[in-house]
Amino acid sequence: MVFDVVNHVKLPRWNRRILNGYWGMAVLSIAATVIIAWFGRFTNAIDFTVARVGLHALWTCIGLLVVEAAYGLSKQWSDYIIILGGALLSANLISAFPLVSPTLTTLFLPILTSVFYFQRRKVIFAFCVSLFTYYGLYALLLRQTTQYGWLDAFAMTLILLIGAFVGLEIMSRGTDLLKDLRSTLASEQDLLVKNIMMDKQAKTDALTGLYNHMSFHEYLEVLIRQGEQSELSFQLALLDIDHFKKVNDTYGHRAGDAVLSKVAGILQRSVSPNDFPARYGGEEFAILFTETDVTDTISQLERIRHHIAAVRHEELNGNQVTISIGLYEFRRGCAKEELFGKADTALYRAKHKGRNRLEIYQDEPMTLTS
Repeated sequence: MVFDVVNHVKLPRWNRRILNGYWGMAVLSIAATVIIAWFGRFTNAIDFTVARVGLHALWTCIGLLVVEAAYGLSKQWSDYIIILGGALLSANLISAFPLVSPTLTTLFLPILTSVFYFQRRKVIFAFCVSLFTYYGLYALLLRQTTQYGWLDAFAMTLILLIGAFVGLEIMSRGTDLLKDLRSTLASEQDLLVKNIMMDKQAKTDALTGLYNHMSFHEYLEVLIRQGEQSELSFQLALLDIDHFKKVNDTYGHRAGDAVLSKVAGILQRSVSPNDFPARYGGEEFAILFTETDVTDTISQLERIRHHIAAVRHEELNGNQVTISIGLYEFRRGCAKEELFGKADTALYRAKHKGRNRLEIYQDEPMTLTS
């Protein structure tokens, strides 16, 4: 695929800047004309009347206004209009100073402008425009002076040709640099994506898409530190699918995996962005609830439990599964092992008392059943 820099550069912005540059050059040329006319009055070196100065300023402004109008009306050909605008500005400047040979260097303006577009055809177009402008000026104005002859016209043709060649080389080199830059950026982006994917794979469970055991413990340690320092309140819930071994033995491990994935999806959709659900291991899940009180957490877990119990699984011939839940609220001074131990004790009580229920670990055990 050919690299087209036009698709990667905001050309309308550059075109506007180039037009502003044209206006700046016009102001400078008018100022230079006024200065030369002023000093010419005393030296008699150049006969510049006030009328001629005004005429030069008028034609310069009219020409640029025409370019502005054409640019605004024809966006499709805007780049070519900008190039023609450079030639128009150059022709007007040379016409104002026909005996000042350095003004011929302004014929490079269209070629220089075309390089910004990084398109070979526009550089060639700019060369043709500059050449046509020069020969037009030569036929109408320059050959009438003794300063310019056919040898000068031939030399100027070669100079413009060399300028176009240099412009093409600059454009080619710039395109190569942009290709290398794009390749480097693409490589860096691929590496970043790979790092993100590897980081995600390292932190999430492949089957369920929830956080895995390791990342869960890392996050829990952070919460415990914050809880000790700022009295952050959070709750740990351990959830276990009831009789899951029977599901695997009866329907197969593929059906069991499908059930795990569906249960994980319900957990993921049911918690808030501030909560942290994870697959703790096997058929056991863990959720850290943050920024909520224990009453709201209990209501949320009950909704999850009822939702899971209501789902019929095609993989189980339309049968349902239930979960048991153990919950414990963190308190300052509670170590991670104690936190898990008490939540696991509550989960064991839920299993022992008939499953499909929520147990909250307190000094006086509290049970919620269906």
